[in-house]
Amino acid sequence: MKLSFLRPKAVALTAALLLPLALTACGANQTVQRQQSVYGLSLSYAAAAQLAADYEKNPAADPAVVAKLKPAFQKAHDQIRPLDEAARKGDPLGEAAVEAAQDALDAARTLLPASN
Repeated sequence: MKLSFLRPKAVALTAALLLPLALTACGANQTVQRQQSVYGLSLSYAAAAQLAADYEKNPAADPAVVAKLKPAFQKAHDQIRPLDEAARKGDPLGEAAVEAAQDALDAARTLLPASN
C-alpha cells in the first residue's frame, strides 16, 4: 500500500521535473523556426532587391515606380537586418518583429512590375 501511495507523488515529481524541459524544447523549437524564417526572409529580400535594382537600371523603368521602390526596400532592409544579425548570434527573435519584416518585404515586392 505504501508503494501505491508513493506512485502519484513520484509521477507528479517526474512531471514537475520534465515539464520545464518540455517547455524549453518547445521554446527552442520556436526559436529555430523563427531563425529559419529570418534566413528565408533574408534570401527573399536579396532576390527581390536585385530585381528592384535591375528594374531601376532599365531605361524603360517608370520613374514613379522607381521613386517608390527605394524607400520600400529600405524599410524592409531596416527591419530584416537586425533580425538577421540576431538569428546569426542565436538571440531570441520576436514573432511580431519577424512578421513586420515579412510584411515590409511583401509591400516592397508588390511595387515591382510583373514580368511578362
